[in-house]
Amino acid sequence: SVVAFHTHATNPESGEMEEYGALLRLDPASGAVQHRIDGFYRDDPASRDGESALTEFLVDLHVALYLPDPWGYFATGILGLLMMLAAVSGLLMHRHLIRDLFVAERPGRRLVGARDRHVLASSWSLPFAIILAFTGSFYSLSGTVTSPILSEIAFGGDEEAMRKTLWEPPVAEDKRRAEPADLDAILARATAETGAPVDSVTIHNYGRADSRISIWHLPSEGRLTWIKTLFDGASGAFLGPQPEIGNTASAGSTLYALMWPLHVGDFAGLISKVVWVGLGATTGFVVLSGLRLWVRRRDEDPLWRRFGLAVMATGYGVPISALAAAHASFLAGAFDDPFFWTPIGFLAAALGCFALAWRIGEPGRLRRLYLAILAYSCLALPVLRLACGGTSWAEALQRGYGEVVAVDVLLALTGAMILAWRSGWPQRVFRSRDPHLRQPAE
Repeated sequence: SVVAFHTHATNPESGEMEEYGALLRLDPASGAVQHRIDGFYRDDPASRDGESALTEFLVDLHVALYLPDPWGYFATGILGLLMMLAAVSGLLMHRHLIRDLFVAERPGRRLVGARDRHVLASSWSLPFAIILAFTGSFYSLSGTVTSPILSEIAFGGDEEAMRKTLWEPPVAEDKRRAEPADLDAILARATAETGAPVDSVTIHNYGRADSRISIWHLPSEGRLTWIKTLFDGASGAFLGPQPEIGNTASAGSTLYALMWPLHVGDFAGLISKVVWVGLGATTGFVVLSGLRLWVRRRDEDPLWRRFGLAVMATGYGVPISALAAAHASFLAGAFDDPFFWTPIGFLAAALGCFALAWRIGEPGRLRRLYLAILAYSCLALPVLRLACGGTSWAEALQRGYGEVVAVDVLLALTGAMILAWRSGWPQRVFRSRDPHLRQPAE
């Protein structure tokens, strides 16, 4: 558990408004203070838990391509807009969208089969790609482009005034000291009002008569968005639900609240998350297969053949490198600094994938090698996690961390499926059962 007592001030190093105060990391069972940081704590390495090194790296890679702020957000925002443009133009150009949703692969020439798989995957993932690209660009550009423009136009460049207007509850200033209300009673009332568990609590003007308590709840059953409730911090009175942005419910605040669940698929429990993971993987396959089809038509040109190898190294290298970062994080967590070695593991694996492409040069052989590395990396990761002191399955289930078991099982199944696919076993089984599949495509 983390508790932060802070105000906002301009950080002289970054020149930006940041949290300034004290951050305390507490033991969730006893409430004892495990660590304390004073000052501008947001980027202080000591504020980070060693177990979060992998999460922090993957999130930074996803939202900013591990580039310095704000250039990473500019890059992902622009790339998201390009992805949305490609998806919308693909939707407009798709003359047989309904038919292609159910196209079957026609065996014969490799190019025909690859094109069929590409058409099928792209047809199903087009709406998802548009949603993902729009919401991702929104998050990347809101803090780097939209907010500064809004601050200049509506608040004369006063970012603190904009923050208070958009995200703090309105209240007449009253600096008189007041005994804080019973927080346990407030949390119980908030849970009863919303029917949803509490995720985080923010107390504005703690210990003053104008104190306000904002409580964020996870989405309740039947809702897509998170819930925010507001209480009087001095009397404990319930002041009602609040929109995520602004102080009055509006179409804009509703659309703003929908961005997060639509981007991550967090709106229908495990089912929506599984669907979003599957569609995300499908979108990646569409990009990779489209590039490979485009390059394959120009295979006679040595320059395009080398570009095709770079495409293959990138397509297979990204998941291989992500797994390598996880391996490095677990190893470093047991022996050294995971925040240093996690990105090093990713970079080393990425360079290794490109070195293999340069050294081998033959696409078929290179693909088989990449698949083998990917499969064995998936199979080895759960074993390495447990060997380095990770949470056991029994402990995870006892503490309600079912995702730990789910990810381990998913990695093992993925590795086994890749090895089976690499050996050609599924293709041999289906071809042996249907004699018509032996006929070449027209």
